[in-house]
Amino acid sequence: MDNCMNENITLAIIGIGMGFFGAAVWYAEMFTDSKAANLWRRMNGKGRISRNYAAIGAPAFACIFLLGGILGLINYFQLPGILSRIAAISILVFLSFFLIGLLPIKFPRWVYADWQYAKRHGLLDDDCNIDREAYEKHAGRKEFWCTNR
Repeated sequence: MDNCMNENITLAIIGIGMGFFGAAVWYAEMFTDSKAANLWRRMNGKGRISRNYAAIGAPAFACIFLLGGILGLINYFQLPGILSRIAAISILVFLSFFLIGLLPIKFPRWVYADWQYAKRHGLLDDDCNIDREAYEKHAGRKEFWCTNR
């Protein structure tokens, strides 16, 4: 029985770690200009990963792992059942967000990483849409692809 309890706490800690890692990757892609973030944005732009999954599904998936780990800790330390129910319901809510992120529908523009990038670099027009001409000119620069800062 003791070995089973150790496995449960290990899985809970791994789940929390994966949740934080997934959230950090999503944050880097959406809000930073690092080399890795540029790589992830380019992969999303080429259709290798759905833009909706990257914008909606990835953070939802990270939250599912984080909450799953927290649920494991709640059960391991035998905390009140209401906490387990809250965590389980939250997991179901984020699971629905994850599934919505897999749908081929268009979300508001501010949800996507390319719009966030354009906003950071002043590449939006007066209507807050991406100015494609300015974006393409900006994307053609060497430092757009190779950030040697």
